[in-house]
Amino acid sequence: MDFELSEEQKALIAMGKDFCKREIKPGLMDELLAKDEKERMPWDLVKKLHDVGLTTLTVPKKYGGGETDLLTRVVLADVLGQYPPLVGTILAPIWKYCSDLAAVGSEEQQDEIFSRVMKDHTFTMGESGTEPEHGHDILLPYDEPGSGLKTFAYRDGDEYVINGEKCFCGGASASLLFVYLLTDKTKPLSQSMSLILVPKDTPGFSVQRINEFMHERVRPNGDLLFDNARVPARYLVGEENKGFDIFNGRRAFLLPRVAFDIGGAQAIYEFTKEFAKTRIQGGRAIIKHPTVGTRIVDMHARIEQARLLVYKTAWEYDQTGSNLVSPFDFELCNATSHDLQLLVATHAAEVFGGRAALKEMPVARYVHNALGFLHTFGTATMNRIKAMDMI
Repeated sequence: MDFELSEEQKALIAMGKDFCKREIKPGLMDELLAKDEKERMPWDLVKKLHDVGLTTLTVPKKYGGGETDLLTRVVLADVLGQYPPLVGTILAPIWKYCSDLAAVGSEEQQDEIFSRVMKDHTFTMGESGTEPEHGHDILLPYDEPGSGLKTFAYRDGDEYVINGEKCFCGGASASLLFVYLLTDKTKPLSQSMSLILVPKDTPGFSVQRINEFMHERVRPNGDLLFDNARVPARYLVGEENKGFDIFNGRRAFLLPRVAFDIGGAQAIYEFTKEFAKTRIQGGRAIIKHPTVGTRIVDMHARIEQARLLVYKTAWEYDQTGSNLVSPFDFELCNATSHDLQLLVATHAAEVFGGRAALKEMPVARYVHNALGFLHTFGTATMNRIKAMDMI
């Protein structure tokens, strides 16, 4: 792997840094969190990100987008993640779903949706897989008829009729949802799952509940109901009963979300290290105390290990030239990221000592976010179980 960035990549990163320094004002996140969860999305910031081309980096060039490779997005996400988490919250979903659509969507779907993405900064996308009886890891524990998903769609002329419930949908307010569901009740999930696009205004579709969490969120997370919801059959993505291939084969393209988290861990490390260098106790900076200094070193080492694994994985996927790839390395990256968030947050709490519990300190925020996102794309344990079966 060549670690030297291209001039184009360097320019993109420089632009992203400049944008964050200029547009992410101190206290902005706190201002947004004080609002009702349905009103937190900073649309003025979204528009500015759209105007400079950051939201459309995965839209194909023929529609006016950036069409960047996975490694470029990962490196950029790592850098932008070192600023307040707003940018990652906005960019990670639109990058993922535009890249999915470019890879597996029909020409008709791409023409319709990419034109909206390019013209309308308020057009958003989300994904729904998790259900009340089954978590994000919908294939576990068994791949047999009746396991995994309950939400079902059947073909009725030129439409699909959808019935069922979803929960913990991070894109509850999205303009368009990528919904994973059953289209055959007689076969194992891996042979009966489909992916259907569901517009927000679809009759029979509703958001039943908005979830409040201990960690910071600006995108509403909610529970969904499909009550004889009818969508055009042209919104089926790929082939019927082939949705699991897309679900599994596109997990690697969640890596920018992981990279944003690594950037966030880097910011926590830098803040904690600076405190340890300036806090004097026992006649010297506490970073010179072995119980503190070794934690700082451990944070640095673990961040670098996670970063190298994610960069390497993104680079290798770019070399395949394939739209669908094995999720094995992504499972390792996601597990490593979860471990990293917990380690960095708890090390920071130890370094700050009694001050970590003070409300004016950011340590409680670090801990809440690390715990709150433990189930993102599966827990570290589930990531390892799935990787185990692929070795």
